[in-house]
This record gives sequence, C-alpha cells and structure tokens, in this order.
Amino acid sequence: IRALEKSNISTFAGNEKGFQDGTDAKFDTPAGLAIWGEKLLVADSGNRRIRVVEPDGRVWTLAGDGTQRLKDGLLSESAFVNPTAIAVGIAGEIYVADGNAIRVIGRRFLPIVETISNDRRGFADGSLKSAKFNRPSGLAIDKRGNLFVADSDNQLVRVFTGQELGKRVLETEFDNVQVQAKEFRKMSPPRWTYDPPDNRREIAGTLGEIRGEIDGEDSQAWFHNGLDIVGGYGEIARFIRNEKVLRPKAVDNFNTVRELIRMPTLGYIHIRLGRDSDGKPFGDSRFQFSLDKEGEATGVRVPRGTKFKAGEAIGTLNRYNHVHLIAGRSGREMNALNALVLPKAADSRVPKIESVSLFDPNWNEIETGNGTERINLQGKIRIVVRAFDQMDGNASRRKLGLYKLGYQLFDDDENPIRGFEKPNWTIRFDKTPGNDSVGLVYAKGSRSGATGETVFNYIVTNEVSGRNRRESFFDTDSLQKGNFKLRVFAADFFGNIASEDISFSREKID
Repeated sequence: IRALEKSNISTFAGNEKGFQDGTDAKFDTPAGLAIWGEKLLVADSGNRRIRVVEPDGRVWTLAGDGTQRLKDGLLSESAFVNPTAIAVGIAGEIYVADGNAIRVIGRRFLPIVETISNDRRGFADGSLKSAKFNRPSGLAIDKRGNLFVADSDNQLVRVFTGQELGKRVLETEFDNVQVQAKEFRKMSPPRWTYDPPDNRREIAGTLGEIRGEIDGEDSQAWFHNGLDIVGGYGEIARFIRNEKVLRPKAVDNFNTVRELIRMPTLGYIHIRLGRDSDGKPFGDSRFQFSLDKEGEATGVRVPRGTKFKAGEAIGTLNRYNHVHLIAGRSGREMNALNALVLPKAADSRVPKIESVSLFDPNWNEIETGNGTERINLQGKIRIVVRAFDQMDGNASRRKLGLYKLGYQLFDDDENPIRGFEKPNWTIRFDKTPGNDSVGLVYAKGSRSGATGETVFNYIVTNEVSGRNRRESFFDTDSLQKGNFKLRVFAADFFGNIASEDISFSREKID
C-alpha cells in the first residue's frame, strides 16, 4: 500500500506478495481502498480478505477466512470470492464488491458480513435481493447515502437507492444494447490462435456442449462456453485481438491444466502463460512471475492496464493440446464460430442423428417401434434426440455439439400443420445459456469430457436460447384425429441440417 503526498510516493504498508498481519504485513493484489475514520480499509483481492491499516502502519484482518467462497456470518467466519472494491457509508457501514455480489459489514447490532444483492452473475434491476451484477469493480457513496456501483462486465453504472435516481432498465432493453456477433467480428483481424494465422485448425469442442454427465438429480454438469482449437503440445498460443487487461486478477489456475488469462472480451485457457513447455519464462516483462528460492516460478501476474496485440505470444499449450477460446464478456459469451473470423473454417458435413426417443411427462419411454410403423400418441410428449456434428478436418472419433435443434409437424400428405409452418427451433447456442439450464437441454445419459464416450441427448421439446429457458412439451391433445408425421431437426452453425421422421396417429378419445 503506497501513499502519494506532495508529489512524493512512499510505502505505507506491505512489502511483498503473501498474507501476513502486523507491522511486516503482506498483501496479494490489493484492489480497493477506503478511508474508515482514521484507518484505511483494503480489499485484499488475492487473499480474499478485508484488511485494516492503522495510522502507524500496523495491519490486521477485519473479515474473511481466506477461502474462496461466498459465506455470510461473523467476521472471522465469513468468506469472500474476490473482493475488488470497498466503500464506507454515511453511518460507518462498509460495502464490498465481491465476485458478482455486493456485501456489507456493520448494518446489524452484531458485526457480521451479509450479502445484500443476488450473488449470481447476470443483469437485473429491482429490489436488493433480486438485483444481479457482472463483476462489479468500483463503489462510491454520495452524501445522501446512495451506493453507486461500477458494474464492469455489464458496462453500466448502477445505484442502490430509495430515491428516484437514474432509470430502471428492463432485461430486454439491456439485451438490445449489448454487442452482437456481427459487431464483435469487426473488432478482430481474421486469424487463428496460432501461427501461421490463416492455417485452418481442427475444432475439438463448441459452445453449448455438455461437460460432465447427467446421471441423476445431483449430476455435476455444465455448458462448455467456448471453442476448443487444437494445437500441438508446447505450441505457442497467440492473442487474436488487441486488448488491455482490466481485471485486478486476470490470471488464474497457475500451473494447472486450466491455467488461463481473461481479457475484457476474450478468454484463453489451457496455456502455460508467458513460458515454454519446460516452464521457462519467455522473458516478456508483462508476465510477472513469483519465484521460489530455487528460482522456479510459483505464480504469475499480469498487471491491470497491460496491453497485448493480436499475434503476440500468450504462452504454450499444456497437455490438453488445445486453446479453449472464449468470445464475449463474462456471462455474455457468444458462439465463437459466429463472433470471430477464423480463416478457412468450414463444415460440409451434415450432423448425425443417432436416435429419436419419446417420453411422457414422467420420463416413461414410449415405444416407437422399428421406425417404419405408425404409433399412437396421447397427451404431452417429450422428444429427445441423440445427435452430434463433425466439421471438416475432424477425426472420425470426434463428436461436436449442435448449433440448434427443433421439430415440425406435418399431416399425412406432407402439409405443415397450422402453427408448424416452419421448424420450431427450440434449442439454440448462439450464446451460452446459464448453467441452471443444463438439465433442460440435456437428458439423462448425456456426457462429455476428456475421456469416455461423448453422448448428446437433447430435449428438443424444451426451449433454451441464451437467458431464455422454459420446460415445454409436444401436446398431442391439441390435434384432431388423424395421421401425422413428426420431423426433428439437428443443425450445425454452417447451415447443414439433418432430420428424422416419426409417423404417428392421433385417436379421438370419447
């Protein structure tokens, strides 16, 4: 912690990276400061603690146990995710921007930490507990006690207030002002994440694919939020756009397979940042390494404000042998195939539908015969399609996720039924859905990861696209008596579409 006084800069507290209280205090990425009476409050981001600096320079910890989680409670038992900003209210209460939440100390009789906003990443105006933020990074309080928030990745200034300040923004209005894929493409030169920049590379994973497995109510599964671009072990990965680091902690997971750097609009994962395949630093001073007594790197930091140009080296590929490339700001990720210009990327291969299954609302499977027989359907139906895609250059074993799926209904003469004049595209991966939608997209048995068989069982009767999500059914009771054809579709980003039909009849029930 340093002080500027009469054009002179001096160190007030701290001396090296780490954690230690007392007169020889240590900090790790202090990101926010606020005056608290005669004391100085510090949002010690890397240590995930709120620290206090006394006038004599002595340091002590006010709140946080150092674990990376969001936990309210007594000061010594509380925990923070990534405190980046801090402010003091007119009554002496302390506000902290932590992860995607706003938290406060000192509003109660007992000294506790409490979360006053929703802690899930996103955007929503409204009451305290319903308000959502996306990496808030700055706080300020006016003389009336209104708390202003720099909501970084939502690119907004928000306010906690009981007065009529500013404008309440609806989610639809917010969506309308976000950068779309067409605009995003113009921000980058055409290139891949390696050199030569125009050499086509194999795609090993696409946005929206399941990671983990759906095997029950407690399944551990999430959406893949980027594009996996294959390279060779130790190959140099490169930035694809000019960008400046804006996060206090842009680097994470050092010396693991998930080591990454997050720029404002792009993310790069599975890379040894700033060093070669043997772990030796490149010598680029923008990557600031922490070293042990033997001179081995134990961590790396890229300071806020550091600039990189397209084509400059990020680091080398680890044993995952690909760059996981994220397009878009955190929480607003877009499909990189649409948002970036990847020279010569091509897909002339039609997706493969492996099977179509029907279920009742309770997930009892309905017998569909051998595919040529007409079956009788009653009531609400779930449609599950097992399918995958492959792009040009993919090995035969590779299975990629689909871009969109849907279904359409015809009569026996191939005439579309009213309301189904066009395919009903129910699932679309132009943007990453929230992970709370995984169970709406993928049925039991779906799985994908570094090992094992890849299975994509899509529930095409549900509706999921971006933040929109809804459980739905194909309701056969709305049909008249007769014979029908249910056609399901599986499409890739490049416009190739596969389809499969199921013939059924609808018998009138007296």
